[in-house]
Amino acid sequence: MSYTGSAAPAFNSHHQDVYHELLKLKVKSGRALLLPQQHSNNAADLLLANYGDFLELCVQQNQGRLHELLEAQETRLEMLEDLPQQDKWVLYAKAEVQMQLAMSKLLFGNRLSAAWDFRKAYLQYSHNVKKHPEFLPNRKNLGVLQVLIGSVPDKYKWFLSIIGLKGSIRQGMANLKQATAPENPFYQEAQLLYVVVKHLTEPEKEVQALKQIKSMAEKQPDNLLFQFVAMHLFKKARASKEALQVYLHVPRTKAYLSFPYLHHLAADLYLYRADYDKSVQENRKFLELHKGQHYLKSANYKLYLAYALGNHKPQAQWHLQHVSQVGIEETEEDRYAARYALKQEPLVKPLMQARLYSDGGYYQEALQELKKLHISTKTPVAIQAEYYYRKARIYHGTDSLQQALPLYKQAISLCEGTDLYFAPSASLQLGYVYQELKQINTARLYFKQALSYKQHEYKNSIDAKAKLALSAM
Repeated sequence: MSYTGSAAPAFNSHHQDVYHELLKLKVKSGRALLLPQQHSNNAADLLLANYGDFLELCVQQNQGRLHELLEAQETRLEMLEDLPQQDKWVLYAKAEVQMQLAMSKLLFGNRLSAAWDFRKAYLQYSHNVKKHPEFLPNRKNLGVLQVLIGSVPDKYKWFLSIIGLKGSIRQGMANLKQATAPENPFYQEAQLLYVVVKHLTEPEKEVQALKQIKSMAEKQPDNLLFQFVAMHLFKKARASKEALQVYLHVPRTKAYLSFPYLHHLAADLYLYRADYDKSVQENRKFLELHKGQHYLKSANYKLYLAYALGNHKPQAQWHLQHVSQVGIEETEEDRYAARYALKQEPLVKPLMQARLYSDGGYYQEALQELKKLHISTKTPVAIQAEYYYRKARIYHGTDSLQQALPLYKQAISLCEGTDLYFAPSASLQLGYVYQELKQINTARLYFKQALSYKQHEYKNSIDAKAKLALSAM
């Protein structure tokens, strides 16, 4: 396929071949194709070389390669600064490399420097769109940034206006949608981002988003990035059977970047259906291959659960104690694992198994587990609150909204005066329920209530979801 107008000759058929290899996570062959141009100061060559480094960092999270790969990205930015600044491909490559640099830094916890790079990327994209409105590639990540900035709550918007950042979910989605047109050489990446952002910002369109990502993954079974996103979104949607089917068919040859996190995802999917041996096997594989510091606490926590629920107490205790000794607390999964290990609370097996079944979309099995519990006023409050919350989630998941409502409210009531996360999480879910019931004012009240809780394990993700829901209303 050839691209007309601005896409040629600056981004030619050779560049397209390199880009398609990189997008499939075939970084080695992508770099090999690019090798004759590795010392080029052509904007497209610099951009594609950066894709390789950026994808390697994101997928492998190898701390040992961080300094070298960040330095290479900084060097490319300097090289792009020396090229003609009226050239649309130079301007676009600058914005993209700046954005990829920001995401690389954010992944490794360098928030302040990442924020500065995000700002520079946003301003560059905005400038590019004004100067070259017909040039579709710019609208891809400008759209993503506008959605993210547009979902920031009102009380922080004064800060964004001072540093010159404006955005809205509607405007961002419109830009992303434009970027999905086949005239854009990066349209497949734009389509992928569009589906992910839609899934994140419009829960009511979840079925549509899942259908789209499934179609993309099926059309390109050799694209490991598409398979990963499909697997991830199905898991988030509690469609773990579908997620597992994707995992069982992902390409596994050495042509692709090693992707240890896929094993960690699969371990969860097996845990959800009570296949403890396979869950252990997958997380062990993850720990063997992973060279980063993320998800080490989480993997040990999940190994503890698999062994404990499978009645292997010594191994379970070893992994629970190991949680505090490994990794960092950068992700919410790792923070939760660290807190759980610190509390040393006894495992209530039916409650935990009900939670896992429910997380995987196995709702009838989850209900059967809850029936094993005998809840009374003498039951510890934390167990009572979780019981009602889990039951609410099960009914919510099976679209029995009227049965879910009083159970969510009971969970909130029981959590009063505690820092248990069931109250903010139940508030968020009540917002979604009332949204489905078209009671928008009540939904808004519950989303705001979800934000009002101060200290709890899932504050970041619950707040982010509530902010997005409020911004989209």
